[in-house]
Amino acid sequence: MQQYHISPNELNLQASTIGIGTYLGKEDSKTDALYFDAIIEAVEQGCNVIDTAINYREMKSERIVGRAVRYLMQKHSNIRKKLIVATKGGFIPGDADAGEKPSEFFQTHFSEKGILNEEDVIQGCHSLKPEFIHECVLMSLKNLGLEYIDIYYIHNPEIQLSELSANEFYHRLSRSFEVLEELVRAGRIRMYGTATWDGYRLDAYDSNRLSLKRVIQAAEAVTVGSQHHFRVIQLPINIYMPEAATMQNQELHGKWVTLLEAAEGMGIHVMSSATLLQTHALKDSKLFSFHALDNLDTSAARRAIQVIRSLRGITTSLVGMKTVKHVQENLQLLKVPKLDTEDALKIIGEFT
Repeated sequence: MQQYHISPNELNLQASTIGIGTYLGKEDSKTDALYFDAIIEAVEQGCNVIDTAINYREMKSERIVGRAVRYLMQKHSNIRKKLIVATKGGFIPGDADAGEKPSEFFQTHFSEKGILNEEDVIQGCHSLKPEFIHECVLMSLKNLGLEYIDIYYIHNPEIQLSELSANEFYHRLSRSFEVLEELVRAGRIRMYGTATWDGYRLDAYDSNRLSLKRVIQAAEAVTVGSQHHFRVIQLPINIYMPEAATMQNQELHGKWVTLLEAAEGMGIHVMSSATLLQTHALKDSKLFSFHALDNLDTSAARRAIQVIRSLRGITTSLVGMKTVKHVQENLQLLKVPKLDTEDALKIIGEFT
């Protein structure tokens, strides 16, 4: 495997407070064109975080992200080091361009090659097998057409807890981290993390809850004597799903604290996903009743984003944007100071 040098100081995230997500949309060329233009505009407006996943739009999102980033690299010679390109693996993807659904892709690319068998797959769609994770990273690099990925997430690992004991789950997670550490050493990714949906949002005693402490211990277990590269987590945080900021379900120094407090204490960056909850927040008139948001005119989107990005401990709020107009409107916030985090928490309290 070819080596790409990544210096230690590049492991820090100089991230914009708003990032662009690429989850939604049809698997067609029209959506590709919209995302391409939106990504270019977002970067031109000061956004440097671009989030995708191998299974988003059956690989088409990764491919259009790659096209946009490569275009930007041609236009601006030094821009690649300033961008944070994040993708994810764990789910068995399909390939829309090749006309292969996930079940077909599983057979031709994983089962027939001996990378996965049915016993390695949880709920018929997800695996943490090291060989599978390694292959997914290589596929993502090919889709993106980039030398390296800035952040690689294990995607919704908590799905495995539906069928595995906690000890077995964290053992498997640790083995997948071992592969990612090897890829860091090879220069193919800069850092890694977990992108979750329910895992970090569950009650402390829920059997499907993810313990950030144990997740980090899983990374430490494969990097004895050296520093691990588990640096980032992603989870939904919005006005209707505020658990990361309000629920004390994580352990830190012998106390129960919120996920955001635990992450800050452990030196972990937090990316909020579903910041607008797929436009649900845009329909809530209550967003217009808070004086702290009065400087944001009539935009429900900007008001909802402003609340979340102002929470202490959040590095970047990810917003799905596939039109230039929405990018221009939402990224006006990059020029607006954040709220005081206490004001943000008070506003969130009105929705729960």
